Amino acid sequence: MRKFLIVIMVLFLTACGTGVHAPVETNEGDDTMSNEKWLFDVETEQNDNELLVRMLVTNNQEQEASLDFSSGQKYEILLKNEAGEVEYRYSEGMMFTMALIHEPFEAGETKVYEERIALDSISAGSYVLEAELVLAGADLNDELFKKQVSVEIN
Repeated sequence: MRKFLIVIMVLFLTACGTGVHAPVETNEGDDTMSNEKWLFDVETEQNDNELLVRMLVTNNQEQEASLDFSSGQKYEILLKNEAGEVEYRYSEGMMFTMALIHEPFEAGETKVYEERIALDSISAGSYVLEAELVLAGADLNDELFKKQVSVEIN
């Protein structure tokens, strides 16, 4: 029983760490953070009756670095209509493993996460798609791995 408690404590303490294993530069006395170590971009493409969402994450460093995810959910995607109402949420109705996932990136490596959104129940119009990585650690720059793009659904 004691070994079990020790394992649980180690896992808990590990999960409390930062989710990005790369230095983040801050300007002294300035509230804005700059991080040129990682790049995050979102691309969308509508095909037939689905919207393809690509999230590109690049380790923009000269050495290996990694990202930590606190569960099997690596990203969240929201599709909001012009009134700001959520029409689609990737995680809705989904179940994810509860495990710390350590994902290494080679120097300069880009990984692409893709999701396809069925448009059967989405009306034509203008939308805002919000995509973000769901990383372990609460002390990260919230805007670093979060991006909004405008989308026209036909």
